[in-house]
Amino acid sequence: MRALVLVAAATLAASGSSRADGVIVLRMASAAPDGTSWAREAKAFDRDVQALTHGAVKIKYYLGGITGNELETNERIRRGQLDGIASSGMLCNRLAPSMRVLRVLGLFQSRDESAYVAGRLKQTLDEEFLKSGFVNLGELGVGPDMFFSRAPITSMAELRKARLWVWDLDEVYRLELDAIGLSTVPLPIEHSARAYDEHKLDGWVAVPTAALAFQWSAQARYVTDLRAGFLRGCMLIDTRTFDSLPVVAQQALRTANAKLIARLEDLGRSMDQALLTNLFEKQGLHTVQVSRAFRAEFFDATRAVRERLGDKLVPAALLQRVLGMLADYRAEHANGASEQR
Repeated sequence: MRALVLVAAATLAASGSSRADGVIVLRMASAAPDGTSWAREAKAFDRDVQALTHGAVKIKYYLGGITGNELETNERIRRGQLDGIASSGMLCNRLAPSMRVLRVLGLFQSRDESAYVAGRLKQTLDEEFLKSGFVNLGELGVGPDMFFSRAPITSMAELRKARLWVWDLDEVYRLELDAIGLSTVPLPIEHSARAYDEHKLDGWVAVPTAALAFQWSAQARYVTDLRAGFLRGCMLIDTRTFDSLPVVAQQALRTANAKLIARLEDLGRSMDQALLTNLFEKQGLHTVQVSRAFRAEFFDATRAVRERLGDKLVPAALLQRVLGMLADYRAEHANGASEQR
């Protein structure tokens, strides 16, 4: 991986947004591995942008994390070596601190709840991204965080005993999971599979599509159907780059990205359903159904941690605002099915 990053750095240093031939090339990075459904949709976004701008703007992707982790990629954007990033959430949470509330354990019961609150917070998030030097083209749901493990996890005692990978950049989850007594192993994405094989960890806290994309679902033997939270990502363009584009190109990016997010949301929901219904089982991954007692104990623990951590997690005023949004949403959708309970 380090060699790939060095190669990418050399390539970026030698390149730039090409405008000499009349074509603007926007350089975007993503941790999504090439060949995955995420990468295919990203390339469809490029085709949409080219169609809307009649070939005047195109997207060049650096996939599979070859530009470094999301924080390293951000530094490359600051240096003008890249123009933007499709973030899996870790950079989003740093650039727009209010987005951390969407990462709070046990707060949301479904993708729809997470999307609803993100929509209500959009003006706040956009302002925070702008303050950090980025135009936010939009956020999207990546999926529910679940537990993929070597042995079945059927109780809080077993959950606390297991050594579980968390993304080393995931500040919010690391803080919360440690606070409820879990044994977390923070590592970069690319190091986790080897650590599992070497028995340095017992499983992953991950969304189903990431477990598939990075092949963790082929290593693990069990997935516990407990949805701890709902990961959201974002698509960001450096403000200097965006402001330098013609207005028609700016609008094309926003229009194409809205279509991309709609496709990814639909794809994510259908993939989660297919994976958790039968595709994981075909890989030899067994689903562990969660008892009512286990579920209640877990969510009681997350609620207690929210109260104990207070402003260390998210500002109390923001949390109360979001709880009010959720109360409104749940009152309006009282008869709807919940993913969580």
